Amino acid sequence: MVAITSGTVLITGGSGFIGAWIVKSAVDRGYSVVAAVRTEAQGKFLVNRFPEYHGKVAYVIVPDIEKDGAYDDVVKNMDAIIHAASPVIFKGNDPEGKENPLNASARLVITSLPHFHPKAVLRPASRGALGILESAHKHGKNVKRVVLTSSGAAIGDAIVRDGKPVRDETVWNTRATAEVETRGKDAHPPLVYAASKTYAEQRSWAWVKEHKPSWDLVTILPPYVLGPYIHQPRKPAFGSTPGLLLDFVLKHPDTSGGQFGNFVEVRDTANIHILALEHPDVAVFFLSNAGEFSWQDIYDIFNSAGFPNVNAPGKITRGGGRNKVPTITSNEKAAKLWPNFRYHTFESSIRELGEQLVKEGYLRETRLGIEVQFLPGSYLLSHR
Repeated sequence: MVAITSGTVLITGGSGFIGAWIVKSAVDRGYSVVAAVRTEAQGKFLVNRFPEYHGKVAYVIVPDIEKDGAYDDVVKNMDAIIHAASPVIFKGNDPEGKENPLNASARLVITSLPHFHPKAVLRPASRGALGILESAHKHGKNVKRVVLTSSGAAIGDAIVRDGKPVRDETVWNTRATAEVETRGKDAHPPLVYAASKTYAEQRSWAWVKEHKPSWDLVTILPPYVLGPYIHQPRKPAFGSTPGLLLDFVLKHPDTSGGQFGNFVEVRDTANIHILALEHPDVAVFFLSNAGEFSWQDIYDIFNSAGFPNVNAPGKITRGGGRNKVPTITSNEKAAKLWPNFRYHTFESSIRELGEQLVKEGYLRETRLGIEVQFLPGSYLLSHR
């Protein structure tokens, strides 16, 4: 495989939560960056966000990633591509602006979205990925590597190794794709998102196998990505996993112990994307912090972070959330490729994000506790 260590990198989704950090990481490693964004405002914000990188960050507007040839002109003169643009939908509201109820067991499960159709997520995820590959193949004569941001959601159920449940990149999330194929517009929204990432990655690898481009493809599959943000959140919506923490974890605390998962810090995710450009032997792998967390861990960090009155009843509770044994996410490939890579800890990441959310007004400290600030009628939608 051919890797790169210098040149210009196209980063799609550069105005998103993960994408903005990838932009910063790329420039810090010495690359020039062209960020593909959907609007002029997003592009200007991104350039202005990094005044110290004057001349190293530029942007192009790609308003519709599903359009044929959307990236044809953009990929010219690029040495590498990181495709991080993909729709992320967590929650929606009904026409009257009332928030969709969570199910009765308070397990933080979305049962329906009135104006949501699976195609709104499935089509742009696959078409965006295939579109960037097709454009790079036809017009990216200098492109040496394409890195695709997939997701741990594309990974299927655990397999048992040495008596322990383990998830890795060898198993696709067929439960999610079956949900979409059998239930259609009634499919469970989080599984629709998982299916979108599964289909996009499967079809990307199939495309590469068929067309045999001159560059190679790498896919990165992060689990929950948390940490501070440098992109421009769209009030009242936030988007991506900081919005998930705000809206689900803090507004609707899980006392059942049903919510837990694996975690990687956003800055580590961004750095791995850049390292994936540079390593000659990198291939598809599962990115993880090699650690698990539960909602209760987040509650405890907020409780101990110095915010006043965080123990308000019904907001952040103690005692539950650790009665499940989380599945181990394999980090074996990443550890072999970068044995000296050191991840941010879960506690430092959550604490830093919480302090930022308070400082910027997303969490309002009151004498009764922390109140999450969202306006009625919003929905969480972002392009990473």
